[in-house]
Amino acid sequence: MKTQRNIFPVIKNIPAPILILFLFLLFPAGSLPGAENTPPPPGNPLLSPTGNFTFGSESILKACWTEEELQGSPEDKQDRSAPSGSSSPPERTGPKNRRAPLPPELQNSIRSVQPSGGEKILALTFDLCESPGEITGYDAGIVNYLRENGIRATFFMSGRWMRDHPEKALQLMADPLFEIGNHSWSHKNLRKRSPRKIREEILWTQGEYELLRENLAARPCVRNAGETEMDRIPPVPLTFRFPFGTCTPEALKFLAELGLPAIQWSLVPDDRGDDHSSPQIARIILREARPGSIVVLHANGHGYHTAEALPKLIPELRKAGYEFVTVTGLLTRARKVSNFSDCFELKPGDNYRYDFITGVTALVPQR
Repeated sequence: MKTQRNIFPVIKNIPAPILILFLFLLFPAGSLPGAENTPPPPGNPLLSPTGNFTFGSESILKACWTEEELQGSPEDKQDRSAPSGSSSPPERTGPKNRRAPLPPELQNSIRSVQPSGGEKILALTFDLCESPGEITGYDAGIVNYLRENGIRATFFMSGRWMRDHPEKALQLMADPLFEIGNHSWSHKNLRKRSPRKIREEILWTQGEYELLRENLAARPCVRNAGETEMDRIPPVPLTFRFPFGTCTPEALKFLAELGLPAIQWSLVPDDRGDDHSSPQIARIILREARPGSIVVLHANGHGYHTAEALPKLIPELRKAGYEFVTVTGLLTRARKVSNFSDCFELKPGDNYRYDFITGVTALVPQR
């Protein structure tokens, strides 16, 4: 009862549409009428009186990894060939936890938001994608800079990347600065996949995340960190990003039923090309950033100059008054969500070229 008395003054003046959004985010899985499967642990994720979500546990992060392990190495960034058998299905092909269906304002493809009260907030997002036949890398330089400077960000992981990089995935999952999103299992163009395959791509990744989280929860270091610290890590990813930014109405409907907002982007700095220098990446973001923007970048080693661009743009954005939030934090503090019934990169129809390209393994924006 004490908690209810504390939060009531915060929520009693919220307009009805925003209150619906708060309730959806406050009760993330199986805890609203009509929701299915196992309810999450209480307090996942934690909603503070200011409407900010927190993810992960600093206590777990420090108890389970040394500073050296968290720092990683330049070699982590390199791609490798996938061994035979790497295309096998995951051990768990569906999640035990399921979120409540999406409210109308979070359905369809979300590109940006209009923040409440004119707040200057934006979301930096980093894709960690991996396709069959390859094992992509992990750009430690990006993660280290974000940690050293207290920058909140969202990492969209493919299920295969999680399985091939379990320790790095767990480190990101445990870090309270970061949110983890679902980026499909094998990073294929879902617009060309059957309804059954689309469901597998989404559900397999939710299940892989759960397995990793259970692995972490069983470690002695977690018990040493505190018996309630695991409650701070969401039981499943809370958002989804389509590979190549391509979608179908059926896929969007399925995500809405699962309670997973489809997160696109509004700002593409072209970090996938080796010919785009760090000053160019920084210049695009600084020129096009707006309150409520969602920026798409890559942390799987295919954002060739992204780590070098961050020191050029983060201080400038902070100087301009911007605050960095996770995707869920952005949605929570939105006055209005900008969403579309179709998915595109910068303008409608601009990603249909991917339907005719074979062998493409990651998003390659064209400007």
